[in-house]
This record gives sequence, C-alpha cells and structure tokens, in this order.
Amino acid sequence: MPKRAWLVVLAAVCFVGDSALAVEPSEVTAASVLARAVSADVKWLADDDLGGRGSGSPGGALAEEQLIDELVLIGSGLDASKSGRDAYRQDFGDTDERTNLLAVVPGGAHADEFVVVGAHYDHFAPGGCKLLNDGICNGATDNASGVAVVLAIGRALRALPTPPARSVVLALWDGEEIGLLGSKHFVKNPLIPLSDVVAYINFDIQGANLAPSARELSFAVGAESGGEMLSTFVQDAIDRVGLGTQRLTLNFGQGRSDYAPFWGKQIPVAFFTDATNACYHTSSDDVDIVDFRKLSRQSETGFRLVVALSEAAGRPTFEPPIVLDTYEDLLVLSQFLTRTLVDLAVVAPAYRGDLVRLESTARARVADGPEAFGPTDALTIAQDALEIATSGLPCDPAVVPEVGAGSAEAAALLAGMALAAKRRASLRSRYSSSSRSNATPRCPNAKRSGHSISA
Repeated sequence: MPKRAWLVVLAAVCFVGDSALAVEPSEVTAASVLARAVSADVKWLADDDLGGRGSGSPGGALAEEQLIDELVLIGSGLDASKSGRDAYRQDFGDTDERTNLLAVVPGGAHADEFVVVGAHYDHFAPGGCKLLNDGICNGATDNASGVAVVLAIGRALRALPTPPARSVVLALWDGEEIGLLGSKHFVKNPLIPLSDVVAYINFDIQGANLAPSARELSFAVGAESGGEMLSTFVQDAIDRVGLGTQRLTLNFGQGRSDYAPFWGKQIPVAFFTDATNACYHTSSDDVDIVDFRKLSRQSETGFRLVVALSEAAGRPTFEPPIVLDTYEDLLVLSQFLTRTLVDLAVVAPAYRGDLVRLESTARARVADGPEAFGPTDALTIAQDALEIATSGLPCDPAVVPEVGAGSAEAAALLAGMALAAKRRASLRSRYSSSSRSNATPRCPNAKRSGHSISA
C-alpha cells in the first residue's frame, strides 16, 4: 500500500492530543496494570468450545470472530482497502480458508513507522495433538497465552494519555502450527511497507514452566538482530519488571515461530518464549497449567519494550548473526541446569542420570572460560536439555505456583474473572447454533490442520 494512503488513514484515527509529547514513565507504569490483565483471554481462547482452534477448523473460525470483537475495541483494521470487520482480516490459502487478524494502534509524530507485535492464535483441531487426557488440544500456553499478551499490550497502549510516536500493529497469525503460514503470507503480501517496520516482537508459549524450579525463568531470543539498541531495550524491559527472563541468541529459536519470516526480510526481531515443556502439543496444555503470575509479568515486559521502540528517536539497525551461539548462551543454560538439579525427585528415573551428566558437562565448559568455547557448544547443550524437559519431566499443573502467590498478580487474576465469563458467554452464544461436529466455518472449504515442526 502506498505510504500516502497510510498517512491519510492514520491521520483520520490518531489520538487526540499533542503527538510531539513523549509518553511519561508514570503513564507507562499506570497503563502496565492493563498490560498484566491476561487471564480472561487465555480462559476463553483455551475453552473446549473452540475445539483447539485448528487452522481452518470450525473452532478456528469461532476464535477469529471473537478476536475481531476484541481488536475492534483496541484499534482500526490494518487493511485500509476494506471496511468494517473485513478490514481486520487477511485471508489466505488455496480457498482463503485461513485468516490473519491485524489491527493498528495509531501513533503520533512518526505514525508512518510501525512496531509489529504478534502471536499465532491457531493450535490443533480435536485429535491433532498427543492425547494425554481428553481429545481436545486447547493450546493454553501454545498459544492462547501469547495472544492474550498481544491483546493486553494493545489495550495498555490505548490507555496512554499520549500515543507513542510510532504506530503499533497487533498481528494474530493463523497457520503457524502447519509451517508459519500466516506470517509468511504477510511478509509476502504486506499491508504496510516492510521498510517502515522498525521491529517485530513475537510471543509464543508464555506462562509455561519447564520445571518446578523454573517458575521465574523465561527467554528472550534474538534481540541482537536489532543491534545494541534492541538488545538494550529488551534488557531494560526485563530489568524493570523483574521476571528472570534470560536472553539467548537467535539460533535458539530454531526458526520455529513467526519471528522467522520477519527476520528473513532483515527486520529486527525479539522472540519471547518459555520453550517447550512436557505439555507441549498435548491435550494437557490446558488453563490449569498456565502460570498466570508469570504470564502477567511477561506481558508487562512486552508492553514496556513496545513503548520503548515506539518512542525511540532512532530505530534498530538489522544485524545478521556472526556466530551460531555464544559463551553467554552457555552461561544461561548452565545456570538453568544447575537450578533444575533440585527437581530430580520429579524427573523420570530414566532421565535423572542424563540431567546430572548434562549439568556437569555444562558447568565444566563454563569453567573452561570463553577462550575454550567452540561453535555449537551451547546449542548442543540446549538440545539435550530440551529433551529432558519435554520427556523427562511431567506435564503436571502442580509445577506452577498457587494462584495468589503475589498480591498484584492475584488482583489482576480476580479482575479478569468477570471478563472471562463475559467472553465465554459471548462465545457460547455464537456456538449455540452449531456443534463441534457439524459447525460450518466462515470458509466452507476449510481444511483440518495437521502436526507441525513449529512451536
């Protein structure tokens, strides 16, 4: 779309007020309360009535309609060539059976530049994942939680008295589980000039714990792709919130989430994730395993990062990777493994020796110092560690802290309960005219999604 057309659209919907004024830190802190309110959206997105939100499935179509309801309250549809609810849709696929959902929160002085914030909303249709309990693959942490973060960031941005300088695009991708289809389609058919995208921030698998000892652990991958500026902004946001988010270099994302197509277009990226635990791609990825205390802080971290990028005088410069992994990556992994030794009692017996040996190996390589570090040393450790996390530890809601572990998080959770009930009532009202077995999706030729190598 020509830049001039976008300027006309943004001028029509921009916030009232002097866009030259910077957002005050106190305003960001006040709005961060909204950024922490994530529980309601996770609960309705991971409800059985959506049948797992498989791409192109009836449940996916129901999620799409409800998500547009939410986006309408936050910003304008990104496709300025369309009107009404269609402006929020970007259909794709052989028969347009899949749909990205995109909204824009307009900026101020630099409204023609964009920070894109994204998460995939699809998971698997019934039976499409590993069945551990029932047959519904609700995908609470993969990726209802990531979608909830994007929505919360959007609501917090709209609550600011003064808009940040740059516009923010909220992107909810379809088809991620079958090969990053939605984000790939967008970068090939962008609704805004990709040259005007200053950074892409991705949330995939949030509010999850790899082990009981890892309740305070999360990961931010690939910030170095935006040079010192993006790396600094990511670290500043982490430090302000206080969750133990650790930075890893780009290759630890393995190209398995929606940041990858943007990085392929030389756009700086940051990918926030909790990695894959034993509940990953199983029917036990339900609301009861979501660590809402953790998720609320992950969402605030994302909000503070987005504000910083939106307000910055300059923009991050894309920097391609120079090395596969770093000694600093090894330090992060070694610390994680040492911490996990306290979880030996819940590790499957067949994996206990593996964990002890891997921790010892990682600790020894750290002790050897950065001079002895070799290419892929950290990546090799990471592969073995993830095997233990996904196969050697249980998918058990008992690994998350009790609700109410922190007063602020408990208050946010309680405040979201009424909203969750409202969302589910709206969802069931839509669902009442059809059942999971015979509901007709918006696109009648929709295809059932399958297994994926993606996150």
